[in-house]
Amino acid sequence: MKKPLLWALAVVCAGLIPLLIPGNKPEKRAADSSAALRERSSGFERYEIKNIEHPISAAGSDGSDFAPNLATVPSQPELEPVPEDTAILGPQRPDTRELELDTEKSITPNSNKPVEGKVAYLTFDDGPSLSTPRILQILNEYEVKATFFVIGKTSEESKRQLKNIVNQGHALGNHTFTHNYNQIYKSAEAFKADVDRLDRFLEETVGVKPEVLRYPGGSNNQLSWRAGGRNVMKTITREMSKLGISYFDWNVSSTDAAAPVQDKQSIIDSVISNSAGKSKIIVLMHDMDLKTTTVAALPAVIAHLKSQGYRFEVLRKNSFTYQFLKP
Repeated sequence: MKKPLLWALAVVCAGLIPLLIPGNKPEKRAADSSAALRERSSGFERYEIKNIEHPISAAGSDGSDFAPNLATVPSQPELEPVPEDTAILGPQRPDTRELELDTEKSITPNSNKPVEGKVAYLTFDDGPSLSTPRILQILNEYEVKATFFVIGKTSEESKRQLKNIVNQGHALGNHTFTHNYNQIYKSAEAFKADVDRLDRFLEETVGVKPEVLRYPGGSNNQLSWRAGGRNVMKTITREMSKLGISYFDWNVSSTDAAAPVQDKQSIIDSVISNSAGKSKIIVLMHDMDLKTTTVAALPAVIAHLKSQGYRFEVLRKNSFTYQFLKP
């Protein structure tokens, strides 16, 4: 009976021996394997986060298709924080406001001879103003003539700018003396009196009586209804035309009147789009203290029109005209 018992004890001891040897516990081996896996995994995650590339070439040009799911990135407290703008969002799009400052540089005047028949009439309303000297400088640099529809500004500086406009070969147009809708649009008589007043002022100041007229707000403006009724513009345009006075609206708007200070690029884009497909254009812009972006956009406007083969002329009595309301 003692031998079988001894053999049983020997078998049990043989099974316990591997467990007593260091490094041979199953739990220890499993733990080691798990730790090694985590270490390899952690190293991979660190590499991927620090070397992530913004998939802008694979997505749209603006990266709009890239929407990383940050929840899928495993949390690793030991990792150093990665700057969000470079690691997660990738390279940012450039600030377009800075690019707009150099817009005119991207449009080069065409050195070819202008195509016969394409004519551009640049017109500036409501001057003279603080913007006039710079407008004149740009026009001179590009060797372009324009038409200034002026109002009755009687300061000495305004008179000096009126003389500069004429002396540099540009044309003066009548835009009424007061530019006061409630006053000038009461009747045909009231309108004519205001026009005559500006004619006298300009003749006394620069020795020029304008050949051309532009109605404040255009020939079909509805603001005149408040002063003279719904048909007042029909009456005024008919009576002024009987006197042989030529009036000019516009077929290309720069949209610089759409806001106190319109966006420069919007002005450029408006002239480009509104002039497309037209052989003769009258471009509406404004010569006012606040219209600094009109001045800033002017070089690009001129350069584009030149590149499209336009030549520039001033408006005269028998020039091409565009009228919203026929007399």
